[in-house]
Amino acid sequence: MASLFGFKQKTGAAFIALAALTISPLTQAAESEYLQLPNLSLAAGDKFPLKQLSDLSGNAMSEKAFQGKYVLINFYSEHCAPCIREVPVLNQIQARNKDIHVLAITPDKAEEAKQYLQQHALKWPVAAGADQLLFNQIGVKSFPSFALLDANGKLVTTVYANQLGGEDGNATLEGIEKWLRLKMRSK
Repeated sequence: MASLFGFKQKTGAAFIALAALTISPLTQAAESEYLQLPNLSLAAGDKFPLKQLSDLSGNAMSEKAFQGKYVLINFYSEHCAPCIREVPVLNQIQARNKDIHVLAITPDKAEEAKQYLQQHALKWPVAAGADQLLFNQIGVKSFPSFALLDANGKLVTTVYANQLGGEDGNATLEGIEKWLRLKMRSK
């Protein structure tokens, strides 16, 4: 009998079948959970520093504008192709979910963010020039990624955008809405 990885075929086939049965429940459990962004200085329940953000005109963003509703924060950069691909999806999220504010936060300079907004037709507010806040204070290192804040501006959770989509790794409307429903319900 020929061998497979040092096992006889019959033994190897039985081993593979046993491994599949053993790993399958673990894989299914892992698929239902979302990885949070690692090494952030904010933990669930911490107040997100919205007042440290500036709009595209350089004015401080008002925390009051975001109170009373959940806030879906999209961390993006103009040079990030997946960030660009998810703009239409986030426009749909904003239009379909009146109980959610969408806010984009970028390390890009205000002028670059204005061009991005116009070129890609963002329909939600953008906070620009947030490189110090993102990289040094909070610890965001991946684009695109998301954070969810509760109605009081406190962090609920974070997620990598590639966990909210299809096989191509891009966030989809269904993937984002599923994550939002799950996380808003568990709050």
